[in-house]
Amino acid sequence: MKEETFTTSYLEKLIIEDPKKYEVIGIVKASSDSGWTAQQEMDYAIAELKKQAAKLGANGVILLSSGEKSSEAAGFTGSSGMMYFSSVEKASTSGKAIYVIEE
Repeated sequence: MKEETFTTSYLEKLIIEDPKKYEVIGIVKASSDSGWTAQQEMDYAIAELKKQAAKLGANGVILLSSGEKSSEAAGFTGSSGMMYFSSVEKASTSGKAIYVIEE
């Protein structure tokens, strides 16, 4: 089983390949537009993914997708009457929240 270990207070393992025996608790999804770099955005999204899985009682997450980017446009009118538009990119990821019985 390949795995990456992250130090968090939620889950320590993000699993890339299925363990021998496990139960799927649910599907979790997360996104983030925080961070100065694309890597930081993904780090925040993965941390949120693991946090959501832990809330469901999972002790691991099998990564289904990562690195997906989506853009949202936002606009507003300033006090001078000028309209301003901005684009915000989000990194998103999803996974199976699982309970590992046997690695």
